[in-house]
Amino acid sequence: MQHRLKYTLILAALPLLASAAMAPTTAPTAPVPAVAAKLSPQIARIAATVGTTQGHTLQTRALAAQQLPYGPSPLAARFNSNGQVQVYLHYDAQQGAPAPATLQALGATRILTSPELGVVQAWVPPTALYRIAAMTQVARITIPRYAVPARNLAPIGARPREGSVDTQGDQLLGAAQFRTATGLDGSGISVGIISDGVGTVSGSTSSDITQDQSTSDLPTSPAPYVNTAVNGGGSGNEGAAMMEIVYDMAPGAGLGFCGPATDADFITCLNDFAAGNGGFTPTIIADDLGFPGVAMFSNGRFATAVQNFAIAHPNIQLLTAAGNDAQQFWSGTWNPMTINTTISPSSTSTTDAYTYTQAQNFGTTRNPLPYMTFPVAAGDTVTYVVEWDDTWPLSSSAANDPNDYDVFLTDTSGNILACSMGINAGPVSTSTAAPSPSYCDLGSSPGTLTSPGPQPVQGNQYTNNGSSQQMLQLHIYMRNGTPGANLKVLVFANNHSFQLIPNNPVGSIYGQSALPAPYELTTTAVPASNSACTLSPTTALQTIEPYASQGPVFLSQPSTGNVTQQKPDFTAVDGVNVTGVGGFGQNNNTTPPSATFCGTSATSEATGAVLALLKSAFPSSTLSSSAMLQAGAQALTNSASNGSGNPNGVYGYGLVNAYNSAAAIAPKPLATISAPAANNTSIRPGGTVSFSGSCSANGAPGSTALAWAFGTGASPSTSTSSSITVTYATAGTYTATLTCTNNAFNTSTTATRTVTAAVPPPPPASGGGGGGLGLFSLTALAALGAAEAMRRRRARLHQ
Repeated sequence: MQHRLKYTLILAALPLLASAAMAPTTAPTAPVPAVAAKLSPQIARIAATVGTTQGHTLQTRALAAQQLPYGPSPLAARFNSNGQVQVYLHYDAQQGAPAPATLQALGATRILTSPELGVVQAWVPPTALYRIAAMTQVARITIPRYAVPARNLAPIGARPREGSVDTQGDQLLGAAQFRTATGLDGSGISVGIISDGVGTVSGSTSSDITQDQSTSDLPTSPAPYVNTAVNGGGSGNEGAAMMEIVYDMAPGAGLGFCGPATDADFITCLNDFAAGNGGFTPTIIADDLGFPGVAMFSNGRFATAVQNFAIAHPNIQLLTAAGNDAQQFWSGTWNPMTINTTISPSSTSTTDAYTYTQAQNFGTTRNPLPYMTFPVAAGDTVTYVVEWDDTWPLSSSAANDPNDYDVFLTDTSGNILACSMGINAGPVSTSTAAPSPSYCDLGSSPGTLTSPGPQPVQGNQYTNNGSSQQMLQLHIYMRNGTPGANLKVLVFANNHSFQLIPNNPVGSIYGQSALPAPYELTTTAVPASNSACTLSPTTALQTIEPYASQGPVFLSQPSTGNVTQQKPDFTAVDGVNVTGVGGFGQNNNTTPPSATFCGTSATSEATGAVLALLKSAFPSSTLSSSAMLQAGAQALTNSASNGSGNPNGVYGYGLVNAYNSAAAIAPKPLATISAPAANNTSIRPGGTVSFSGSCSANGAPGSTALAWAFGTGASPSTSTSSSITVTYATAGTYTATLTCTNNAFNTSTTATRTVTAAVPPPPPASGGGGGGLGLFSLTALAALGAAEAMRRRRARLHQ
């Protein structure tokens, strides 16, 4: 019999009464408690059950989950066909990383050291876990942070989808108009894609890439570069679809791909791209991956490593998808309600029992509700992550957080299906207790997943093995200490999207996607059309996809206080058509299967393609990538408080547009008149003036057009020749105007010259006949008059 939680109303509160009758699972005792305490609960369970039926079941279940279409939960341990489990060996920087040769001697393979994250990633035999934990350089052993692509999954009961091979974003984001106007296609710029995979990789060739090349949906020369050194090139097909979108919009841009499984792989992908491995060095790197369980209230070690990469490589612009967690996210403050609940190893034992007196109230004071609810489809696996805003140390050797919330997942009858109970208190060096409480190890469930370390996070997963949809409840209890008052909850499934009740989408962006510009530009999605990405399609280009994660991002740490950070940065379109190679994006409930790319995953690379076009057009521009995109973005707003203003927490600066940005930032053409050199030219009526002029694009793409207007009465009055002679038959003042127009963006500049056609005054008479006085005579008379006046003045003075 499983644990059950029962609810009765007592003294205007809603206490939780629990009984339990499940016997604890016995497991071999670790030989050295201090060593065993270094293992996370999942890894501890694997180490303790080596060679037992339970251990074999754990491995078999993990391998089966890894074969599912969308893979296992990101919080589940993973095995390979050799029976090795993948782990992170956290090490102290002062001690240094354990030597690869030492690990290899213990049977470890595919060893990757990540100084940025302070971990060694390796596949190790479960039999070697205790010996590795005993190494002085190893502070902790956990499962890695596994990646989740930001692809929107079909809602339960979704309608059929439609597909073809051209992304609608080419037209809607102004890329096609840009290429037509400028003749540029992104040549000289390279876009690196980081996602789950590009099909079955063999050497440097992917079957999905080959199929796309056969239909001209990806280039053959140069072929996309695939990094096979990291995670064997990845698994899945999303990367191929992302490269298709870039190739549709910026067909001249170089393409490269890297498929990480973990956040350590992700950092390696960045470093390999920057190092030019395989001869491919990107100008832009677009990813669509999230890592559930990384810091949400601060820039944890992973986000900090990504930011440091951006700082060290200012010539590489990072773009990332916002995520699809808006409907499956909740944030708020600790709002306790009084309860009285005891969880114990069995219905009769009180040893090691936990008694809870407070639970999070997701309702109101008058109508308290001690849980949130959500559905999980038959056969689907649901994952939850709960974080609070205690300090998130960057060091793996820091003391464990003494403050704690505990989390329980139940059905509507109160049966406990999964739980997260506790973080070991005290520094790891003095901790002696094994971290996994056996009474919440539910046998058929994956067991507990707490974090045996300093990070304030709890999480677990549960698979609905029934034949019908199941409604679940998530409860958060106060265990001990004084945990941070701010909470964030993320719940998601492997195969379907759903609505979490209650739900708060604000702040559902996390990890590298929450980094501020310019380090990361984060993109979100509006639908390209009334597509089948949701059960209730929205108006194209005007309304955010309901699943698209929203900002602003709320960060809170004891050392820094509260910080509100603008996110997302820009909007692009999803619900776009892709080829569907390898089955990607297909809804197999239709015949034939369709191929529609739903989710913010479709937007980071589309924005990257827009940026590639702009950078190819303005290679010498000093504008930042963000400024280029802002220049032509269409502002979008809605009635939500986080959706007003520009930028805002729903759309950022708005919908990107390659053509509009180029038109806004392109320099105006230069108009130069070389003849006549002087601004004012005088001629007789009937005279002529020779004009010469030229136009320059002034560094802008596109051709320029030259046009003269010489004024009414001039012959000719207009011309498109650079040099021409013009006759002005009639007296008057004329303005000659040279107009230079950029044909790509219809922007123009003018230069002018003034021409005066007039009859000059008659020449003066030369003297003689006609009785007139010449100039000399007049001058002489004036002199005589002046002399006479002087004589008379002197005479008066002498009288």
